[in-house]
Amino acid sequence: MTTTHCPYCALQCAMSLESGPDGRLAARPAPFPTNRGGLCRKGWTSAELLTVPDRLTRPLLRERRGGELVETDWDTALDHVAERLASLRAESGPDAVAVFGGGGLTNEKSYALGKFARLALASSQIDYNGRFCMSSAAAAARAPSAWTGACPSP
Repeated sequence: MTTTHCPYCALQCAMSLESGPDGRLAARPAPFPTNRGGLCRKGWTSAELLTVPDRLTRPLLRERRGGELVETDWDTALDHVAERLASLRAESGPDAVAVFGGGGLTNEKSYALGKFARLALASSQIDYNGRFCMSSAAAAARAPSAWTGACPSP
C-alpha cells in the first residue's frame, strides 16, 4: 500500500493505492482534513486510467508525409518539442507560448512551473486553473457546515 494524494483537484484528498483482488491497482480513501476519509468519483476511479487499452505510454510524432502518428523515442520527441517552442518564440515572441497548470499541482510543482514559464520560456502567459475551476470548492470549504476539524476513523 502506498499513501498519496488524488491528482485531480486542489483539495488534494488523501488516498492509498493498493493491489486489488485481481492484482490491478486500486485507489482507496484515506483520512485527511480535506476529504474526511472520502473520495469523489474521479478519485475512486483514478487508478483505472492506468490500464485502459488505448492509454498512450510512448511518445508519438506526426509524420511529415501522410500525417500519421508514429511511435518514437523520448529524446526525439523532446527535441521536437524544444525545436518547435524555439521556432514559435522566434516567429511571434515569447508570449506566443503559454503554460497552463492544473488545480492538482502541489505548491512546489506550481512554483517550478512558474519558474519554467518565466525563465526557460521567458513567457508571462501562465495560468494555474485555480481562478475559475476551484472557486466553487473554495466557497464550499468556507461554508459554516464545512469540515469540523476531526477525521473519521478508518
